[in-house]
This record gives sequence, C-alpha cells and structure tokens, in this order.
Amino acid sequence: MPTLPFDWTPETTPSGPRPRKQGATSSGSKSMSVSELSKQIVGALETLPSSIRVNGELSSLKRSRNGHWYFSLKDDDALIDCAMWSSRARGVTCEPRDGDAVEVVGHVEHYAKQGRTQLIVERLQPQGQGTLQARFEALCAELRLLGWFENECKQPLPVLPRRIAVLTAGGSAALADVQRTSVDRCPSVQLLLVDVPVQGEGAAARIADAIEHVDAAADRLEVDAILVTRGGGSPEDLWAFNERVVAEAIFRCQTPIVAAVGHESDTSIAELVADHRASTPTQAVMALMPDADEIHHQLEDRSHRLRLLLRRQVEQARVQAINQSHHLGASLQSTLATAHRQLDAQARRLLERRPSAMMAARRASLVRNTRHLEQKLHTWHLETRTRLLGAARGMTNAMEHRLHAARVRFEALDATLEAVSPQAVLDRGFSLTLDEAGNVVRAAETLEQGAEIVTRFSRGRAHSRVETVEIDGSGTVESP
Repeated sequence: MPTLPFDWTPETTPSGPRPRKQGATSSGSKSMSVSELSKQIVGALETLPSSIRVNGELSSLKRSRNGHWYFSLKDDDALIDCAMWSSRARGVTCEPRDGDAVEVVGHVEHYAKQGRTQLIVERLQPQGQGTLQARFEALCAELRLLGWFENECKQPLPVLPRRIAVLTAGGSAALADVQRTSVDRCPSVQLLLVDVPVQGEGAAARIADAIEHVDAAADRLEVDAILVTRGGGSPEDLWAFNERVVAEAIFRCQTPIVAAVGHESDTSIAELVADHRASTPTQAVMALMPDADEIHHQLEDRSHRLRLLLRRQVEQARVQAINQSHHLGASLQSTLATAHRQLDAQARRLLERRPSAMMAARRASLVRNTRHLEQKLHTWHLETRTRLLGAARGMTNAMEHRLHAARVRFEALDATLEAVSPQAVLDRGFSLTLDEAGNVVRAAETLEQGAEIVTRFSRGRAHSRVETVEIDGSGTVESP
C-alpha cells in the first residue's frame, strides 16, 4: 500500500543511557535475591493502615467472567492497579464507567510471583465526574451549540472512491483490518497510508495537521475520502481523538471523512464531527467501499435483464413490422379504390363541363334566376310601400301627440310663472323696498338713519327717508 508523500514521522529525541542520580552507587552494598526484595516490599506495605481511603479517576475497567473487577485508579501524576472481587463488586449500587471520579476503600497487597502491587478495593462509590469525562462532556456541549454535530454539516460519502487516505499508525491492527477488508470487498479501490501517531503527547496536533494536508492535496492525490481510525484502548489512549484541534480539522475538511476510533462501545468527538461514524475499522471500510461481488452480481443481473429486454423489444418490433405490412397492403388497396372513385368522378365532371353542356346549363340557370329576381323585386316593392305608408301615418300621429303635450306643458308653466312673478306678488298687496343702490332691503337692521329708500307698489313707487329702525318689535333702535 502506498504511503502519503509527506514526512509524518514523529520527531525523536536522542536516546541514551539515563544519567545516574548523584549519590547512587552499586559498590559497597550486599546483593539480595528477588524473593528477599519482595519480602521487604511486603513488609513495607504492612506498615500501611489496614484500610485506606483513596480518591481518583476510574480507568480501564474490565469485568471477568467470575464477576471480578479490574481497573486503574489515577490522578494527574500517578496510577495504581486495583482489583475488586465479585463478592464486593455485587454490593456496588452505581454503574461505574471509565472517567468517573470515585472514592475507594481497601488495602494494598503485593503479589511476589507476579511482581504486581494492587489496591484491593472493598468499597467503591462515585465522587462526581472524572477530569477526562468532564472535559469530554464540556467540549461536546460546546461543539453541539456550534452545530458541528448536525446532519446538515455532514457530506455524503462517495459511491465508488478512487483512493482512500487512511490516517492511522503504520503496522497497527486497525490498519491490518482495513487492508484485509479492502482486499476482500473492493480491491480496485486504492489505499493511501498516512502514518501518524494515534496516542501520546502531540498526537492530536499531528492528526489534525495530517487531515489538513491530505485535504489540501486531495485533488492532486485523487483522494475521494479519508478514513481516520485506530484500535481500542483506555480513555487516555483514545484521548487524542477528543481534542478540539482534531474536531476542528475534521469539521473544516472538504473531503468526506469516516472515523472509527476504539471499540464499538467507545465514542469519540472525532466520530461525532465526522461525516460518518463506524464502530470498527472493518465497518468503516464497508461504509466507504462497495462490495465488488455484489456489484458483479448486480451487473450480471442487469445484463441478463437487458438481454431479455432486447429480445422482447426485437420480438415486438418483428410483430409490429408484420402488422404494419398487413396494414400497408390494406391501406394501398383502399388508396387505389379511392383513386378509382376519384377518377370516375373527375370523368363525370369533365363530361358535364363540355362547352355545349355548360352553355345549356348556364342558360337554364339564367332563366331561373331572372324569374326569381322578378318575383323578389315585386315582393320587395309591395313590402317597402306598405312600410313607408305605415311610417308616414305613425310620424303624423306622433307629431300631433308631441305638439299637444308641448302645448299643455307650456300653458301650465306659463300659469305657474304668472303666479310667482314679482308683479303678481305686488298685485296681491305686497310692496318691494330698495336702498339707494337699488338693492332689495330684506332686513331693517341693514338700514341706517337718514338713508333714502324707494318703495315699489303694484302701481307706482314712493321715495322716503328713514327716521328710526325697529328690530323684531323690541323698540326703536337708532342707527349709529
């Protein structure tokens, strides 16, 4: 399998023998056997209290078939192996998980034959979330608010990729699973190994950097998808895939990414942000690559169906050709019969259109049209005369009726006008008063003392001067 043409080898530091501590020497002391050293260790442990209470973070919890629990208890600076026998484990009411902060009570034992020192736990109770679990949940909450886990942000996987870049540790079991499944499933799809560290200090930055470089060179390298994977391990081993720098590199990547980290029960932030999450490296390859055998079967099935379809279409075309041949023969016979009929009709029309026949026909038609026209003219003359006489009588009656109505209306209007004329009002005993300007005086308050007025009667008029003015019978009011 080709490898990515970049230098992804982690930087190494010069190694050499560890410097001795000052004051330490191997001379002048009596050597002892391993058994003697183990006895001294056991003797030193016996000086510890018989019951020790320890707080720490639970890690690498495993349950045996006999119900015993084996796990590690750690903090930022140290780690100790622990065992809890099934008789004690059955009394634990909570369901401990890796990353939980717990408080245990037990005693320390040293097993000389195995060279192991363990804390034998008698009681276990939760003390809240562990440091790694708290960091995991806090980052999950932050990225969920940013929408990095939403399906809308995820890209579809290619149907048939040309090449897949596999980001994992070279020589790992996960890489072997990917290669084996790829060969079994679709050997035509090429794998491009990007050898990166998948755990330890600096692994997250190396993984993120590899994703960015592969994405930038995807077109040139003909990479259609990226697989980020590794095998199982403790939460500490998988923690590189829970770092924000890796999640951001996956979210920014324009090339579709499938993530398969740890065992099926493990869930990393990288898997939540990736375009597709697989439980194992094998399932990741199955999600990215089509099954070549299935494609072959599909092609054979479709080829068989295509052959059947072509045979059916050829048979249908043959039947249609036969039917069309019969139909064409019948159509030709019908066309010939129609042509014979048309020829006979044309011959008859030609005989009818001989000059002598046409002249006789037109002479007879002219005689018929002349007689018909004379009858039409006589009838039209009689009808027109009748209509004109009726119209004349109608117009005479209408004019007389309108003149009578106009005369009656005129006489009524004249009587009305005579009744409301100013002279008629004066004849009934009323008079009309005018001021010096000839305007009609309608109210006494418009007159001033000493003003000259003219009073008009039915016959004649009188000139006078205003001495006093009375308003509404309230007395005499002199004008100013």
